[in-house]
Amino acid sequence: MSHIDITVLTPGAPEIGICARWRAEAFPVLGSSTEDERRRLESFVQDQTRQVALLAKLNGVPAGTCLLVPSEIAPNHNVSPWLAGLFVAPEHRRAGVGEALVRAVEDEARLRGFTRLFLYTRDAAAFYQRLGWSVVDTTAWEGAETRLMAIDL
Repeated sequence: MSHIDITVLTPGAPEIGICARWRAEAFPVLGSSTEDERRRLESFVQDQTRQVALLAKLNGVPAGTCLLVPSEIAPNHNVSPWLAGLFVAPEHRRAGVGEALVRAVEDEARLRGFTRLFLYTRDAAAFYQRLGWSVVDTTAWEGAETRLMAIDL
């Protein structure tokens, strides 16, 4: 049976490197190298008052990552906070890792006193809807049709 652990990334965590590589490869819209993302994540995890970076391990192996952020990159909507950067390594997909990360980000948002959480998605609306999220708006973002989604916490 598979076991998923979710941990908060902290400064100097060795897993920051793998999360940086995943982010650089999975999100070309960021226009970042792995080293750029590593520096950004190291800076990001310094202050966890309104934000947090999470790592999922499946049976002890790094399997995915997700962020709670106060603002989204060039958003079309002036709302906060955001679930951002959900990524599950291909070899660990369909094992519950994505859902575990989403639920953990929701919990982190609640811990910080937030009552609503937002995200943008181009092609995963059905996944988030299964988890209780709702489409709030459809917009053109970075040249593609994108859905703004929200969940009340």
